[in-house]
Amino acid sequence: MTENERIQLSTNGWTEFKSGSTDIELISIASEIGNILKHPNGQDVFILKPKLKNEASYGTFSSKHGLSNFPLHTDTAFYKNPARYILMHSLQSNNCETTILRKIDFWDLLTDLDKKKAERAIYLVKTNREKFYTSLIFNQKNESGIKYDSTCMFPFNKYAKEFDEIFQETIKKIEPIKIEWTEGKTLIIDNWKNLHGRKSAEAETNRILKRIYIN
Repeated sequence: MTENERIQLSTNGWTEFKSGSTDIELISIASEIGNILKHPNGQDVFILKPKLKNEASYGTFSSKHGLSNFPLHTDTAFYKNPARYILMHSLQSNNCETTILRKIDFWDLLTDLDKKKAERAIYLVKTNREKFYTSLIFNQKNESGIKYDSTCMFPFNKYAKEFDEIFQETIKKIEPIKIEWTEGKTLIIDNWKNLHGRKSAEAETNRILKRIYIN
């Protein structure tokens, strides 16, 4: 990564650049930022491919949405402390864009009362492995972050139930950033400062991305 790319990641919450595609090269880039966090299956580098609902593992985005748009979310929201960064890399060009919504872009549209509800919101995280309660807004390492994933996080207290409706209405007013995938592009997202999603893969069923979680 160049110094400008580091600055963009710190300032904007994401950065993109062209790089090598081997696992070794991508792990080297990720290691410049932090420590590699293994995926739930134990892999350092995970291959992302579009799947039909009946082909996907239970509880995953693909099992709920198939080839349709993936809603905006935090990766690893099913962890008590979500991964700080996500590195994604495309070996080939494709037309299935990744979408990004910065916390600051929707936070600034909220009223003071809405923000207080967000800060008090408690969600129940349910996976096939465990259940636990979590906050929407969290503080870790002296930094504030957001954690949201509608596939595994369910509003529990009244603040979460009220804010969830407000949040869904608010994000409809914002056009997310769209990342176009070209050959050899690497994208790094600050997973605490942004939500991200995926456009429909109906016409891009051969799309392949590599993904690395970073702490």
